[in-house]
Amino acid sequence: MAKQLSGWTPKTEHLLLYNGGGGYDIIDHAMEASFPMHLLHELRTNGWIGGDESGGDTAKKGRLAPARTAADVNLQSLLGGFLDDNSNDDASSNVRGDESAFISREERSQIDFPVNYPFLHRLIRSIESAVTKDDTMLQQHFEFDTSQTSVQLARYCGDDKSGYPRHCDRGMTCTQEGNHNNSDDQEGKMQRLLTFVYYLTPSDWDEQLDGGALRMFSPQQDNASDSYFDVTPHSGRLVVFRSDVMEHEVMPSKRRERIAITVWLYGRQVRKDDDKLVASPGKESASRGAISVPDTILPPPLPIAESVNQQQSEATIFVAIPSYRDIETFPTIKSLVETSKNPQRIYIGVVFQVDTSSNEEIEQFTSGSDYASYFKEYNWNPQTNLRTITIDHRHATGPCYARHLAQSLHRGEDYVLQIDSHMRFRPGWDVYLIHQLNQCHDPSMSVLTTYPPNYDPPHGPGPHAETRGTILVPWKFDDMDGMLRQKGRLITSSQNNSNIPCLLFAGGFNFSQSSLLELCPYDGKLHGLFFGEELSMAVRLFTNGVDLYAPPQTVCYHMWKRNPLRKTQDVGSVSGDNDSINTSDPTSGREASLNIVRMQLRGMGRGLGTVRTVKQFEEALGVDFETHELSSKGCENVGLVDEAFVSSSQGITGDGATLNGTNDEARIAENDMSTVMSLVSQFMGNA
Repeated sequence: MAKQLSGWTPKTEHLLLYNGGGGYDIIDHAMEASFPMHLLHELRTNGWIGGDESGGDTAKKGRLAPARTAADVNLQSLLGGFLDDNSNDDASSNVRGDESAFISREERSQIDFPVNYPFLHRLIRSIESAVTKDDTMLQQHFEFDTSQTSVQLARYCGDDKSGYPRHCDRGMTCTQEGNHNNSDDQEGKMQRLLTFVYYLTPSDWDEQLDGGALRMFSPQQDNASDSYFDVTPHSGRLVVFRSDVMEHEVMPSKRRERIAITVWLYGRQVRKDDDKLVASPGKESASRGAISVPDTILPPPLPIAESVNQQQSEATIFVAIPSYRDIETFPTIKSLVETSKNPQRIYIGVVFQVDTSSNEEIEQFTSGSDYASYFKEYNWNPQTNLRTITIDHRHATGPCYARHLAQSLHRGEDYVLQIDSHMRFRPGWDVYLIHQLNQCHDPSMSVLTTYPPNYDPPHGPGPHAETRGTILVPWKFDDMDGMLRQKGRLITSSQNNSNIPCLLFAGGFNFSQSSLLELCPYDGKLHGLFFGEELSMAVRLFTNGVDLYAPPQTVCYHMWKRNPLRKTQDVGSVSGDNDSINTSDPTSGREASLNIVRMQLRGMGRGLGTVRTVKQFEEALGVDFETHELSSKGCENVGLVDEAFVSSSQGITGDGATLNGTNDEARIAENDMSTVMSLVSQFMGNA
C-alpha cells in the first residue's frame, strides 16, 4: 500500500523543493498574483476553454477534446507496430479522464501569437529562458532545443472520478506529442527532459474539498517505489520535475474543474571526459569566470570530548546562506564540509544574487565546478546536499527576504545554522554546536549566536587564529534612524565551557533546532533593512520565550571587509500582493521596514509573542527604546564582571568600519519568474 511522505511545508511565496535523485521543484506565485486569472481569461477568449468553473453540464469544452480512454489504448495495442507513437504503452497507465489539447508549435510560431496570447507567450518564454545558461564546462550537463517545446492545456471536470493513473512523461508509458523516428539513435536524441505544470485553479482551492492533487512518487529509494507526496494544485503554483525520473499521478478533482498548462522542454544529456572538466586543485580553470581554489590553513580544532563525538552522529544540519555576488561562497561551503565531523549530514541552501544576464558571472559565482574534487574527497554530494536559488542582483531588497527565502530551502533537517557567505569554520563545528545547544536549559527554545572574529582570504584564519568566544552587547543608538547598534565583545579564556546568556541576535551566525523556523521565521517583508533586522529578531525571539546564548569558544570566522560589489544604497523594486518598494519614495522600502521594527519595540508590532513582554526585554537589556539611551551603565557587560572581557574598547561592531557587525545584503526579487527559474538550469547542469 502506498505511503505518504512528509518533510516539507509551504512557508514562503517561493517554495523550492530539491530532489537529489534528479527530482523536482515547487514554486508558489511564480508569476504575479493576478497572472493566473488573466491567463485563464485569455484562454477562454481565444476559444480553448469555455463555460463556468463548476464543471457541470453547462461547461463548454471549447477546443479541448477527451483524452485517451481504455478503448483507445486497447485499439492501439491491437494495431501494434502500425503506430509509431507509444505503441508499447501499457493501457492502465494511459487511461485519462481529462479534456486536453496541444497548443501546436505551428500556432505558437505565428507572428501574431504574442499579441493574441500575451500571457501564455510570456509563461512559455520565461520557462524556456530558464535553461539557456551555458553549463558546457560541467562534466554532465543538458542541452535544450526550445524549437521542440510542446505545450498542452488540460482540464479535469470535477466529477470526483476523472484523473490520470501513475505514469512517467517519457519512456514506455509516456504520451508524447507528435511522431518520432524510431530508427534514430536514442543516445544523444532530443527527448523530454523537464516538465513544467502551471495551475489555473480557483484561488480558494481546498486540498481536502477539491482534491486534484499531483501525486509524486519518490525515485530515491529502491524498496520504496510506492512512497509518494501530494502537491495541491493551488492557483499560480508551478511544479517542475524531471520528465525521465519522476513518476506521477493526477488524483480526481472532487467538485470543481482543475485546469493546468503543461510545458515540456526537450533536450539531451551531454557528458565530458573527466580530464576536460576541472583544472587541478589550486590551479585556475580554463572556464570563463573561473576562480582558483586555494589551499586551506585550518584554525585550531574545537575542544570536543571523545564521548561527545559519539553523540548525535546521525542528526542532520541545514545551513542557510544568502550570497550576494560573493566569490567567497564556495570557499565557505568547502570550509563547512572539510571541517565537519560528519559531512554527509550537512545540507546547504544558498540564495545566489548575481547578474543573470552575464554567463561569465553566473559561472563565476554559482557553478562551484572548481570544487567538485574537494567535495568528492569528503564524500559530500552537491546533487543531494546542496539546494540553490539564483536571483538577479538588480532586484536587491536587503538581507531579510534573502534569509527568509534561504529558510524555505529547509527540508526537515534536525538543526539549522544560519550564516553569511564569507566564513570559515573550526574543525568539529557540527559536533560542538549540537553539544553546546544541548547544554542549554531547554535546547528546543534556545539559540547559539554571536559575531565571529575576522579572517582574511584566501587561506583563512590559520593555526594561530583567535579561539576565545565573543558575546553581543548593546553599543549605541544611531543618530539617523534611532536603531540600537550592537557589538561583539571578546571574552577571556578564563571562562568555563558553559554557554553565556545574552539577549541580542546575530543574523550572520545563529544555530538552533529547526522547530524555531516555525515559531519565529525570518520576516521576508522587511525590505531595504540593513540595520534593525537583528534587533527585530531578538525582540521576537525574547517575547516568544526563546533564550539566546553565546558559545564560550569561537566556532567560526567572518570576513568583515565589505564586498566591493555590494551597494547598500541600491535597493531594487519588489512587486507583491500588498507591498512594494519605490526607491524614489523615502516612505517606502527601508523607512517602512524601520517603522515595523519601531512598532515591535513599542510592543505593538507583528511577530511578537506573549511569553514575555517587550518592556521586560528593554529592562533586561539595559536600554530605553523611547529615549534612545543606554539606561544601565553596566549594560555592555551583560551581567559579567569587567575581568570577563579582553578589553573595554575591543569589539566587533555594527558600524561598517574595520570591525563590522553587519551582514552582507542578500538581494531578492519576488514574482520575476524568468530570474527565479534560472536556478533550474543550474539544477539540471549539476544533475
